[in-house]
Amino acid sequence: MSPSRRLAVAAGPLLVLGYCVINSTKSVFEGALVQDLSPEFIAFNSFVVAQAFYFLTLRDKRELRAAVRRCLPDVVMLNVSTAVCWIAVLYAFTAFEPALANSLIIGLGPAVTIALGFRLRPGTKALPLEVAAAGAMLAAMAYLLVTASDGASAIGELPTGKLVFGLVMCVLTTISLSGVTYYTKRLGDAGMSVRQMMASRFVALIVATFVILVARDSFGAYSRGNVGAILVISLVGVIISLYLLQQGIVRTEPITVSMLFGTNLLITYVVQFFDPRLHQSQDTFYGVLAISLAMCLGTWARWRAGKRDAERPEQELTAEAEVKA
Repeated sequence: MSPSRRLAVAAGPLLVLGYCVINSTKSVFEGALVQDLSPEFIAFNSFVVAQAFYFLTLRDKRELRAAVRRCLPDVVMLNVSTAVCWIAVLYAFTAFEPALANSLIIGLGPAVTIALGFRLRPGTKALPLEVAAAGAMLAAMAYLLVTASDGASAIGELPTGKLVFGLVMCVLTTISLSGVTYYTKRLGDAGMSVRQMMASRFVALIVATFVILVARDSFGAYSRGNVGAILVISLVGVIISLYLLQQGIVRTEPITVSMLFGTNLLITYVVQFFDPRLHQSQDTFYGVLAISLAMCLGTWARWRAGKRDAERPEQELTAEAEVKA
């Protein structure tokens, strides 16, 4: 494989990994922030800033309108998936420690991605090792749930109602995150640029969080500290990190993206040492480690298959040249 082709193959996963580094740090920050501010208040303000930035910095608004009209069903589904994903994950942080929440979300992710793949991308099949890795992640997720129900998480003992609520929010996050991955891939295949996707992606999220804010009367104070925190989430955690993720998704198979999300876990587990609310749980670490190892197995399997497919045309051309000679 030529150096340029190697770089092209590696670019997508590297961009996704860049997103994971930012996102894991942001998860711990948000986990602490939702103890004082409502999830919908944080999401509404952060995404108003992000949506305004992406829309105003996109020069060709006429081309954006044409792209949205051409791909309207997938644009709507990307909006809905994004809204459910961000609202659910912030509510999950009100119940679970960040490392546990991310572990449950990511542990279920590959299995959901494989299941959705039969419908949304029927031409792409999961590899046997990817299926095995997805099964191992599910087993680790079950282990984490059992230990959390026994009070072995970093937060301590969880009431049954809170445990069930957190699990439901994690499942919703996983399903919607898989939807985000697939619909981003479909829009990219249809010729919609990453900047066009970002300029039209957060409308449903802004509307939904505003409705929740009004219904629950959960507006927070716009103090200097709160505004600063929201700007950090918006600029670094949304504008920069999601741009990296969108660029990575259009260059990478969805199952690989789902596996790479596992890198969030180890980083999140380390970063949450800085949150004084949490004591470190050995059981959470075991679950995080198991999911991360399974993720490495699945990512390696897809990388090996991609490398083999990339080298095949060169081998075929060489064989054809030898026959002609």
